[in-house]
Amino acid sequence: MPKSLIIEKSRESVSAGISKVNVPVQDRVMLHLSENDDQADRYLVGPELTRPGIAESCALHPPNVSRTMRDLLKKNLVSEHTRNVKGDERRQKTWQLTEAGRELVSGVRKKLSDVMVVVRDNNGDLLELGASEVASRLDANISLLQVLMHAQHEGVLTYGDIRFGAITKRKETALTSPP
Repeated sequence: MPKSLIIEKSRESVSAGISKVNVPVQDRVMLHLSENDDQADRYLVGPELTRPGIAESCALHPPNVSRTMRDLLKKNLVSEHTRNVKGDERRQKTWQLTEAGRELVSGVRKKLSDVMVVVRDNNGDLLELGASEVASRLDANISLLQVLMHAQHEGVLTYGDIRFGAITKRKETALTSPP
């Protein structure tokens, strides 16, 4: 058997075992807005609520953000506002979740938390975990959306990856006896 066929066969067998993560665009955007919901109804907001900010966080082209926001507006899941943005002199369109959007995103978050993601831990072992468990397993301070986006584009999340920021050991809480 030629060497190139062996390599192709081994690639197929390795990639066959890794589940592919695919997060729908509207779910990505709603999860992103939910993670920034602390800025709802503010006069001055961060750039993450603007079209370029949403595009960057959700790995979308800006025109696709506009199309998605129109769809979410029609469904009354988001509201559109013109606000001052930190670090920018001009006012820009921003979006936030409506009450209906907040109710829907809690179900979306639960569904996406259960998506299985492949992780290479600090011992080099490949593990398949629910997306909500990944950040603590990697000792990284990353959101559920960031976990899912890395899994969608990389396939395997690796312990100590510089893109996840500094490794943050979780604090062990001592168990105390009840009085």
